Amino acid sequence: MSRNIYTILLTVPMLFSACNSTTKAIVPKEKIAQNVEVIETATIKSKPISKTTSVTYVNDKKDIQSLGEANIESFMVTLKAPLKQLIQIDKSYKSAMGGCSSIAMSRTDEYNAISETKVRRTALKYRNPKNKPDETDTIVMERFLANNTKKSLVVDMPNSYRVYKPLYMKPQCLACHGENISPELQKILKRTYPKDMATGFKLGEFRGVVVAKVKK
Repeated sequence: MSRNIYTILLTVPMLFSACNSTTKAIVPKEKIAQNVEVIETATIKSKPISKTTSVTYVNDKKDIQSLGEANIESFMVTLKAPLKQLIQIDKSYKSAMGGCSSIAMSRTDEYNAISETKVRRTALKYRNPKNKPDETDTIVMERFLANNTKKSLVVDMPNSYRVYKPLYMKPQCLACHGENISPELQKILKRTYPKDMATGFKLGEFRGVVVAKVKK
């Protein structure tokens, strides 16, 4: 396990995009069993049917949590620098947004091509349709939204574990995701993401998650 983490932390840097179900707030029902796992169930409404999805949080898988966080940290830290450089070069954020929309998904694919642990981004109010959350994502993010916690969560899936790390709005994110987006950026957003929902955020608000999928 440690060898896997070490390998991931030495991964060649790639670009990162901070940009990403609009299901109404779900009030979870929780049950704590021996301080090991918390089970949440929620009804996900969709056409033509509604179904109930259960989420099991595993609190004792510290090795899985560490591995997932290491992958997420590597993905985030090594990929943020180029985006910051684009912002420094162009204070209008046009270059940064262009870089975000053109290479974000491809760089994620490149990272996953060389990593056994797969990483992706998603949000309740997502920008790119490819980052749309599934039912489990939605329930977990509703929990982050309700608790405003910075701690990652580990979810037990049938053939894997998912490590969810929350993202919160930082000052540099407001230009493209905040309440006062410039007219120039609004035009770019409307053209690139006509169904964009990822705007109107305030500093410090829950933005979304980075998810690491760890095989069992």
